[in-house]
Amino acid sequence: MSTSWEHFKRESDKTLWVHICGNPKSQIAMAVNKWWHTRYPTYKMRICNKETFDSIKKKNSP
Repeated sequence: MSTSWEHFKRESDKTLWVHICGNPKSQIAMAVNKWWHTRYPTYKMRICNKETFDSIKKKNSP
């Protein structure tokens, strides 16, 4: 099953980086917002493009 977004959780500054992969983006963004508030209420969320997401993930992965 394919998801409509992917995320990376950076513990160092409590930031969730989110890349929205599907359409319609506005509906997916609302679902991501609800998920974020429920699952990671103490984290900041940053929605970014694919290039930024891959760069952040690569720099912060072990």
